[in-house]
Amino acid sequence: MKNLLSVFAFLLTMLFVSANPQSPETSCPAPSNVQVTGSGSGYISFDWDNCNCFSTSYTVKYQRLSDGYTSAEVSVTSSNHTFSGLQAGDYKFFFKTVCGAETSASIIIEDRIMN
Repeated sequence: MKNLLSVFAFLLTMLFVSANPQSPETSCPAPSNVQVTGSGSGYISFDWDNCNCFSTSYTVKYQRLSDGYTSAEVSVTSSNHTFSGLQAGDYKFFFKTVCGAETSASIIIEDRIMN
């Protein structure tokens, strides 16, 4: 009888978990209105709307599409950033808001750097 109750409890737990999956959504808003504000030989600058939330920072990084190289993620405290020292080519630029221990979804902008 004890084993039967254990099995029943296990099955009931599994049914509840599969019927109520955890949502991967976050309450931390992603950066909005991300725009290129300047570009030139080896650099590109972006600006975005401040989230007006309890965020104290954002993270930014880039991926060079020709070889898949991805830069380290950099923390910034303002709603703008300039990537410099870039080779000519196509890139993806990633922007996230940091809300305490939580981060937003990435905003991804693709652009070409000319040298």
